[in-house]
Amino acid sequence: MKTARTLTIACMIAVFLLCTTATRGVAADSTMKTTVNDALYGGLLGTLVGTAVLLLTDKPGDHLNYIPTGAGIGVLFGAAYGLATSGVVQSVGEIEGSKFTLNAPTIRKFESYDKVANKKETTAHVGLLSVRF
Repeated sequence: MKTARTLTIACMIAVFLLCTTATRGVAADSTMKTTVNDALYGGLLGTLVGTAVLLLTDKPGDHLNYIPTGAGIGVLFGAAYGLATSGVVQSVGEIEGSKFTLNAPTIRKFESYDKVANKKETTAHVGLLSVRF
């Protein structure tokens, strides 16, 4: 039991450090602003979802903890989304010389116009590995 608890805490700390550290120096102010903004919106959305689930229960007074739980989960997912879409980190793994680093992935969106179908298409790209020669 104690080993599982310690392993869980170590994994949570590792994921937190992996998602919050920028390996390419200090992130720009706009990146931090976007990440915090996404985290706040995630918290608001999580609060709304927690309240909606609370209202679906038979005894809402017994389940008031759904609201802060939803808010907390929303903040975490919002911050992860803001960090992933910020463009600071380009790929999950990077190999540069003899060094290998793990990062949070960046989701890049590309828009193109298809003349044959006469519509605009949006594709997403996630970089998994970057190798520099």
